[in-house]
Amino acid sequence: MNVGDQSTSRFPWRSSGKPAWTWIAIGLAVLVVLVGAGSSVYDWACRSSDFGLPRSLPADGAKSNEPWNPRSPGSDRVHLVSFSLQDPAQDRSLDERVTNFVRRYCAECHLIDEPKGDFSLVDLSFPPRDADAAESWERVWEVLETSEMPPREAPRPTDEDRARVTALLDQGLRDWSATERESFGHGSLRRLTNFEYQNTMRDLLGIELELISNLPEDPTRQYEFNNTAEFMLLGPEQIDRYWENARRAMASVIVDPEAPEVFRKTFRFDPIGAPTTGLQQDEIGVYGNRRGTAADSMRIQQFPERGEYRIRIRAASILPAGVTEVPLQLVMGTTLRHDAGTGDYFPVGTIHLSNSVDELETFEFRGRIENHPREVGSVTANGQQPPSLVITAQNLWDNGELNDHRQGFDTSWNLATPRVVLRELQFEAPVVDAWPPEHHRRILFDSPLRDTDPRAYVREVLSRFMSRAYRRPVTEEELERFVRLYDRLSPELDSFEESMRETLALVLISPQFLYHTVSDGEVVSTDDELASRLAYFLWGSMPDDELLGLASDGRLNDPGEINRQVERMLDDPRALEFTGNFVGQWLSLHKAHAVKINQDLFPRFLNTYHIGERRGQEISFRPTIRDYMQQETVGFVAELIRANESVDSLVDSEFVMVNEPLAAHYGLDGVQGLRLRRVALNAEDRLGGLLTQGSILVANSTGSAPHPIYRAVWLREAILGDDVPPSPAEVPALVDSAGDAATEASSIKELLRLHRTNESCRDCHVRLDPWGVPFERYNSVGRYEPMRPPDGTRIRGFQVAADQDLDGYRAYLDSVLTVPIDAASEIPLGRSIDGMDDLKRFLLEERRDQIAENVARRFLTYGLGRPLSVRDRATVHAILDETRADGFRMRDMILAVCRSQPFRGVDQEGHER
Repeated sequence: MNVGDQSTSRFPWRSSGKPAWTWIAIGLAVLVVLVGAGSSVYDWACRSSDFGLPRSLPADGAKSNEPWNPRSPGSDRVHLVSFSLQDPAQDRSLDERVTNFVRRYCAECHLIDEPKGDFSLVDLSFPPRDADAAESWERVWEVLETSEMPPREAPRPTDEDRARVTALLDQGLRDWSATERESFGHGSLRRLTNFEYQNTMRDLLGIELELISNLPEDPTRQYEFNNTAEFMLLGPEQIDRYWENARRAMASVIVDPEAPEVFRKTFRFDPIGAPTTGLQQDEIGVYGNRRGTAADSMRIQQFPERGEYRIRIRAASILPAGVTEVPLQLVMGTTLRHDAGTGDYFPVGTIHLSNSVDELETFEFRGRIENHPREVGSVTANGQQPPSLVITAQNLWDNGELNDHRQGFDTSWNLATPRVVLRELQFEAPVVDAWPPEHHRRILFDSPLRDTDPRAYVREVLSRFMSRAYRRPVTEEELERFVRLYDRLSPELDSFEESMRETLALVLISPQFLYHTVSDGEVVSTDDELASRLAYFLWGSMPDDELLGLASDGRLNDPGEINRQVERMLDDPRALEFTGNFVGQWLSLHKAHAVKINQDLFPRFLNTYHIGERRGQEISFRPTIRDYMQQETVGFVAELIRANESVDSLVDSEFVMVNEPLAAHYGLDGVQGLRLRRVALNAEDRLGGLLTQGSILVANSTGSAPHPIYRAVWLREAILGDDVPPSPAEVPALVDSAGDAATEASSIKELLRLHRTNESCRDCHVRLDPWGVPFERYNSVGRYEPMRPPDGTRIRGFQVAADQDLDGYRAYLDSVLTVPIDAASEIPLGRSIDGMDDLKRFLLEERRDQIAENVARRFLTYGLGRPLSVRDRATVHAILDETRADGFRMRDMILAVCRSQPFRGVDQEGHER
């Protein structure tokens, strides 16, 4: 069958040839699943989504008829109310030492009618009587622990007094949260994130289908995780998209009995000269001049609509002296037009070639044809031509100097750089080594029941599939409901396979599949919930057979077994997906791609087009330095977890994870290839930890200059775990607030000083600016740059006439950057620091526990799928107490999170709650 004869419609009745009433019957079946014939799970899902029903009870436990609105006044306010010292009876209810401390150091600003920072110390009891009081005291503890309060201009307690009171507050809050967490209950019901849904469909069905692009984007918020009930709501449009995905997936997984026609095509390239590039026809250079070579488009015009494909290539490398490998990437989709920047593709795979042209080797790639976008056929005199697929081979070698050798159409550097030799490419689809394929047999397994008792066979198929899809044993009632749906659909459809496709697609839009598994004490056990919680925490996907088996036997919820499973799961390749999703959201890495880089000031940073209408735009269709920077940060945290390094390494480490273009960017020698590897550092490298990584520094810059406020907010939010409120809308911009004096400012630090003279800006910036100034010696693209131009001197951009090449521009910069950058500041506790090294030392000496607590909170928040509250304080500190002796090691912290009471869903005695 030629795909040109097929079409995929969002409205299947328009193209299927089936009568409309057949689809009406299927639609009614969908409604039965969603309404659930009285399904309590779906009722719960509705209560947890955006249908206007209460999501929770008020804090005092009283019932309310009002819909709960997370945006209602007070729902996300910072509770900083305190107690009244006017009532002697209330005074006596307080610990006397806390009372005296508050009276002496806090009353002047916070026991008045209009308290500073809208922080009133009125009517607050200690020990706390409720969650509001506990949240208020936790905030008091935070500002005392970090010495942010009292302010420096006010009377301040001695270090001993401050430490004594913070210890009292800490113990009181721990005691309160230890008793309160018993009544806190289980996590809120929430749907799978798109990331989790994609992975779950892959592991459930046994094939990798790209499904996320058909779903609405999940909401995000900086420095927060989106796998919570607040974000993961379910609406009608999503149900429609889930239904499309489910039918598309089942059409791929369950095949027809007859083996399909197989399409094959072979492309060969001879080792003879190409007329315009200077390369042989079988060679692929690093630049995108493809005409007449193996880098040109390889078009496939006959292929199946769905199924697995296989691509085999015979390839080698031509390597200059000192180069050890060259990466080759294959992509497939539409024609990639470098001149226009148009084209759409899905990657096939990447290999790293080191064999010589005298030793051609065969390499194989596999994938799903459904994932690759088609190129629409042109209209000719013979009518509309069928769609096609285009395979493109790319040489991804990058030593960080791709912009250095581009002058006009000159591509002579192609011959000086590593080249790929692609002698032959064979395409075959679908792969029919065994028919039906394994993913089909996994669902429609061989059984004599299929012939002797077809309805019993359907029940068994549904039972196995639904138990895996629901991540726990399916109930008889649930099973019977879908058997009846099959009975309704089967007479209207053409074959057994088609009936099963439609029935199983309905399973994939049921709330039990789309929502996380939550124990209810009846159908779903605590072990079932724990199996899913472990899997979605550490893999971002469903539990495997081992986890499900342990849960079914009631043997999972044991600390020793949890340790064994967590170690096993962290060693699984799927744990890298957890790290990428976790780190990307925690550190807001996506921001780096939104920063517009000043190419005149940083001409080497981006690989850009050098001629034509797209001159200066970033080259499309290949990884960029920003992609590598994001990989660096994710790979770095993954290495900390793998090696069980201390959280101290987040601040400063003795190694980095880099590839060749990153090493060139940072000025490191001896690194080749695109694969990340662990590279030891010297002190003069000025690197180590997250604070000096390009993904962080670029994301928190303007693209032309570093931005100390952005970097300060990132440090306090992502590393210290502080909640930094956004600046009010009425606050003037940095330059505007300084007025005429801004034109005289010689540095960002001076501009910030002028900004703080504005009354509306002072209170926030006096606590924020000192954290950002030490970053000033790292420029907008994340390189160490300790010098600036003299006052009144402006840096020009790169000019070919003046500089000739980028080395010449670097020489110009060295001639004008002659004044040392002032990166000194005074941060809380009254300590003066100067630059990044001092900042790192301060963080590790004075804020180490705070950083460790932030990491523990991040892991626990992500693992539980809900924001933490003051009720979780005892749990967080128990995790810290467990891991402190060995230096707060990352892997140990994950283990402690997974053994914690709220994660396991048990009380202090280990009983189910």
